[in-house]
Amino acid sequence: MNILLIGRGRVGRALGRALDASAQHRVVAVGRRWRASSVHGAEAVVLAVSDDSIELVAEKIAPDLQPGATVLHCAGARGVEELRACEARGAAVGIMHLLVSFPSTRSNPSLRGTTFTVNGSRRAIATGRRIARACGARVVVAQTGDARYHAAAALAANGAAALAFVSVGVLEGIGFDKRAAERAIGALLQSVGENVQSLGVPSALTGPIARGEVEAVAHHRKALRRVSRDALLAYDAVVPVIVKCARASGLSQANASKILRTIKA
Repeated sequence: MNILLIGRGRVGRALGRALDASAQHRVVAVGRRWRASSVHGAEAVVLAVSDDSIELVAEKIAPDLQPGATVLHCAGARGVEELRACEARGAAVGIMHLLVSFPSTRSNPSLRGTTFTVNGSRRAIATGRRIARACGARVVVAQTGDARYHAAAALAANGAAALAFVSVGVLEGIGFDKRAAERAIGALLQSVGENVQSLGVPSALTGPIARGEVEAVAHHRKALRRVSRDALLAYDAVVPVIVKCARASGLSQANASKILRTIKA
């Protein structure tokens, strides 16, 4: 399949690199400038551009699309209506959102083993599946335009990075070098991610709350109160969620109540 990939940012670069490595499709990757012939020669056009640019780029490429082309965008917070100009020209349109964290164009993660969420017309979904599989990714068909979808992704990815920021700061306070602390917490989070994938939730939950250790929670709070107000606030904010997860994994109601009372002390 001939693919035109528009966008040379974090998502576009990672996607282009993965598709090039697979050698299953012919890929032309461009930034904000492209030739009409490139659009016309593409069976699939993937818009890896900023959310606010999708509709404008779609309008610009629409006149040059070949009959039967598929156009996909990669924004998890936008719907297929952003591509209505392409749909009006007969293109199959849809969304292919990469559930991956892209912090930098210099160090992109591997897409192998990740999940691409696709939706749209039947042909658009089929095209999204082919591209995802070429990258070694899993495919889920779901409504990405639903704000709940984007919120769930942001909660996991951004929330984990923010908690890592707090944890790294605490480790620095007890003598860790910053880079050593980042590597340690990063590896810990990686193991959590592997456990979530292999065991699922709530089985992946470990630690004192899962074991019902009320006294350990009290000790944690006492220590954090001495070193970092931000860390204590973060700890207290996340404990009720951990307790709910632990309850689903078998924590008794009695121990759950004791732990929740501890953070209110």
